[in-house]
Amino acid sequence: MSPRTAEQFEEIREEKKKLITQVALELFANDGYHSTSISKIAKKAGISKGLVYNYFDSKEDLLSKIFNDIINRTMDMLDPNHDDNITTEEAENFFDRFFDVLTNNPQEWRLFYQLSVQQDVMALLMKETHNNKVQNSQQLILNYFAKQNFKDPELTVVLFSSIFKGFTLMYAFAPEMFSNELIQKMKDKMKELFVNKDFKTTDNPIELDEKLGYFLL
Repeated sequence: MSPRTAEQFEEIREEKKKLITQVALELFANDGYHSTSISKIAKKAGISKGLVYNYFDSKEDLLSKIFNDIINRTMDMLDPNHDDNITTEEAENFFDRFFDVLTNNPQEWRLFYQLSVQQDVMALLMKETHNNKVQNSQQLILNYFAKQNFKDPELTVVLFSSIFKGFTLMYAFAPEMFSNELIQKMKDKMKELFVNKDFKTTDNPIELDEKLGYFLL
């Protein structure tokens, strides 16, 4: 048998990291972040404790990776070309992409929300708002609303996040309650509220209030 290539080794590494984060998300959400040890994660994943530490420095590092993955995937849907500018078309397409992701895998979002409301996790998340990548993503969303001439961009951020997270939370825990027709209506209403097709671009973005970062997590 021929030796593995560098690409094959990298694929194996990514598969192991994905397995670890999936198991950690499930245990953190169902058993609690504080009550879940690295040993417990390793045992459920069927790997050694040392291998977990080969990929992650600590349990906190693993938690940060889980939240960053969620944020990064969401931002990839909002700004797919990574040019630090959300266009009207990208904003409209975001709702189509996100609703597909949500309806295809509500379990992941249910676990994510179960995890995010834990008090010890919340304290770590507030620290995470200082992470440059997360902070930049939050600023990008705020700039979108400012550039689209929404009367009060900061209020719009809170409104957007409240509706967006609220619906995601409800669907994640009870997808059977939502018909395809109702999901489509919700998607259309989100576009109506948060995609301004008749805007005139402004070059006066506003600075993100650090406290607003929490709403966008």
